[in-house]
Amino acid sequence: MRSAFAFFISTVALASQATAEPFDTLPLKYAESVNAALQQVGTDLRIRQISCVASTRCRFAARRVEVEVKGQADRPGTERILIAVTFRQSDDAAAVELMEDTLTVLGATMVAYDPKMAADSRSNLLLELGDAALTIGEAHRDSAEVHYALSFDDVSGRLEIIAATLRAGHG
Repeated sequence: MRSAFAFFISTVALASQATAEPFDTLPLKYAESVNAALQQVGTDLRIRQISCVASTRCRFAARRVEVEVKGQADRPGTERILIAVTFRQSDDAAAVELMEDTLTVLGATMVAYDPKMAADSRSNLLLELGDAALTIGEAHRDSAEVHYALSFDDVSGRLEIIAATLRAGHG
């Protein structure tokens, strides 16, 4: 399955986007930022806003990938991004497509919210997280500015990946 992700990971990893401090943007700007990265790699996958509460908690979706972006009421900006999917049992073809979509959204999120990460580091991190999802079901990795945490619940089939600014801690 690792080879199935190679194309998506390499194209997303090579994308670049110039943003000064992306976590300083409000959660409601997530789709705009990530869609620019998705468009840059030529995928038809797009993020759409589902709801926002007081501009501190917004929900988005891209096909079956769910995204929740949170900030704090007392400080403008984004603190944490949760990318989540639920896999259906005994549908391997759909699982591969869903995993590709998930890693594509994560890669675009990295481009938009962790722009100082080098493309080869981003590619390696995407591979590590993809492998962890398929094997041990848990991983924690840090870039210079963002903490990434992955957890997969084999019973429910739920995969969650969190990207949190290191200034917020590892919440």
